Amino acid sequence: MSAICGAVGTDGRPFGERDLAGVLTVLRPLGPDGGGQWSGVAGRCGAAVASVLRHRTPEDAAGAQPVASRDGDTVVVADLRLDNRQELARALGVPDRRDIADSTILLAAYERWGQGCLDRLVGAYAFAVVDRRRGGVLLARDHAGIRPLVVHERKGVVAFASNALALTRFAGVGHRLDEERAREVLALLYRSDRTFVEGVRWVAPGGFVWIDADGAHHGKWWDPDPEQVVDLGSPTAHAEALRAVFDEAVASHLRTTGRLGAQVSGGLDSTSVAATAAEMIAPSPLLTYTSAPPPGSSPPVDAGWIADESPYVRDLADRHPNIQPTFLHVRGTALFDGRYERAWELGGSPPRNPGNALWMDAIAEEAAADGVTALLTGEQGNFAFSADGPGWLAALLRARRLRTLALEVRGTINRDGYGVTVKGHLVSPLLPGWFRSHRASTAGSSRADDWIGATALRAEVVGGLELELREPHLDPRRWHRGREVLLAASTTGSTQADQRAATEAIVGLDYRDPTADRRVVEEGLTQPEWMRRHSGITRAVARAAMAVSLPPSIVERTTRGAQLPDWLDRVTDARDEIREELRALRDHPLSRELIDVPRLEQLVRHWPVPHRAADREIVRDYHLALLRALLVSRYLRWFEEHGRRSQGHLQP
Repeated sequence: MSAICGAVGTDGRPFGERDLAGVLTVLRPLGPDGGGQWSGVAGRCGAAVASVLRHRTPEDAAGAQPVASRDGDTVVVADLRLDNRQELARALGVPDRRDIADSTILLAAYERWGQGCLDRLVGAYAFAVVDRRRGGVLLARDHAGIRPLVVHERKGVVAFASNALALTRFAGVGHRLDEERAREVLALLYRSDRTFVEGVRWVAPGGFVWIDADGAHHGKWWDPDPEQVVDLGSPTAHAEALRAVFDEAVASHLRTTGRLGAQVSGGLDSTSVAATAAEMIAPSPLLTYTSAPPPGSSPPVDAGWIADESPYVRDLADRHPNIQPTFLHVRGTALFDGRYERAWELGGSPPRNPGNALWMDAIAEEAAADGVTALLTGEQGNFAFSADGPGWLAALLRARRLRTLALEVRGTINRDGYGVTVKGHLVSPLLPGWFRSHRASTAGSSRADDWIGATALRAEVVGGLELELREPHLDPRRWHRGREVLLAASTTGSTQADQRAATEAIVGLDYRDPTADRRVVEEGLTQPEWMRRHSGITRAVARAAMAVSLPPSIVERTTRGAQLPDWLDRVTDARDEIREELRALRDHPLSRELIDVPRLEQLVRHWPVPHRAADREIVRDYHLALLRALLVSRYLRWFEEHGRRSQGHLQP
């Protein structure tokens, strides 16, 4: 990734290169290919901005930042990849050539449309524009928060950077841990705008901040209407529309400076990305990477799940001969060996799921060793591209499509061989959330209790968290379609964007997810529920859209793939590490204050046998609660030590 930073004196105070020197010390490893700084006056504000650059597309090499307009009244620094370059270039009358960087097109777009350019940009970005005509600075972040951007505000000063750790080196911010953020992360409440640094907050996905002499003004430039539904008349029409947009999105993600790769499971989303990319670059090879259990192992999984998705990926490679698959496992990989600290030093934060981080890091390292510089994924596909329609019957009832409702009930019964319950598929989705929460709690099965069971928080800490109000995962009504689900997903990703950026810098590649492309997301959001699921077929639009490119084994698949199915074997191999981490956790005051240490000690004393790896309670206690608590505690201890080491460098 590239990285940016800056400071604005809303009270008129000036800022210069010296003020950003410490911040750039932290950011510089993220951008080894140059960069620069600018300082001056914007209206009644003093301002300084800076960037460090990493070349991720052929066009990046032509760019120098900051980039300024001819008259010097507009200055841009950006962590940027534009995925609709051609469209923008045509609209602006700018040549789409390799000697014109994305940042130059962004500058032209801002000069033409001002802040309205945000509605026209498609891509992954976080940028700052110094607008001397309007007398302020605009900060903006892409719709899904793919690129990181944080801000610190106090009287007379607004500072920003690509990660919170960098801002600890800006005068007046300090290196104090936001303990509320630690509680939120342990409770898996990722929708907050807090960072681990007190006084530093995330800029919202799809958000902007306008900074002038009156202070910082926050807003949203992307806020899709959850009630907007476009019925094209048939599943076929929706499949064709989705495929057209998806092809456009994948094509725009292929620009890279090295080899192209893809992180692939056997599921619909990642294979759709890989198949489409393979078709577009053929006969050039597409390197794919898949996590699989060690040879000869057969980890237990729940009914409806499978442990090894390799056969599906092999079917995909048979369909597209230019796909060159690699299968890897993480047997022998240490859980805690200093690799997390490397990312934290670059501004990363603890990953949400330490188990999944094992195989994702292994794939990144293998791909980088093969010369891959752009790694395609399908991580966000479930939320728009291949979104299901579990509330399709209720949606039909709301729309008063009673004849279609009757046909859907009959089709589902005929296909699946079981009845569609009025209670489960019609009545329950229409009930208000507060009523279902009350009903669940009185039945002794509160979803909040289930959720918090996957954490290791002390009971006293849990009591201070507003779970039902702050985590939409606890309200199944919100999973049917709409803004709440999408924004919850994108916000979760956005608060891990610093961790992804640090990983990219360490291994030297760029993660790209066409399923998170704004065009794909907006197309998926407008699909009616009854098109996404119909005649007993789930994820119907995406299946139909990809039928010509994927083998039937994938298109018709109804099972799910377990991520790191041999997790218990890997954790058991690391029991000595776990005991050592638990001792360090027990000796750390803040960790003891937040985490239920006796519970973790009991888990380690009563270790489960391998055949229970798929048991719900074992997954909750060991794969989720134990590993997350140990890793967050490790981060808290590292953060405190980093603060002590940094004291000599902090500006007075």
